[in-house]
Amino acid sequence: MNVKSHLEKIVRLEALRARFDPLDDFELWFWSGMTGGTHAVNAALHHAGITTADDVYAAQPGVYLVPQPDGTLQAAFHPLGDVLHVGRPVVEAPVPEDIASMMHLMEVVEQYRDPCVRAGVAPTAAIVEECDKALRVCFRLLNERMEGALHEH
Repeated sequence: MNVKSHLEKIVRLEALRARFDPLDDFELWFWSGMTGGTHAVNAALHHAGITTADDVYAAQPGVYLVPQPDGTLQAAFHPLGDVLHVGRPVVEAPVPEDIASMMHLMEVVEQYRDPCVRAGVAPTAAIVEECDKALRVCFRLLNERMEGALHEH
């Protein structure tokens, strides 16, 4: 995806996340935040020229869905574009400190994915606060890198 598309998705996902109660609707609240944060990392990686910003869509590490002239999507190997999650696939190139911080913040969030969404661990107010704080800092770092572009959408 391209940077503009990532920014637009972040704005829509954050509007959606704001509609959920973080504890009562934890799974939806969590997934919308985690997905928005992943879009932020991808936008930052593209902005820094570390990954390609082509209009292809990550399906599996190294495999992207590529739009075809007839409007369909075709799976194809492609150079690193969007990551699905931080570390999947691993970004081999050096990344600037702010992006490395964003990636770490997403690891803070994603540590709760399996226990709270898949394994039935009940989310707590402390987990919600930790995830929300990490996402807010991640978005702030992106906005600083993009010189306010996130808030223009």
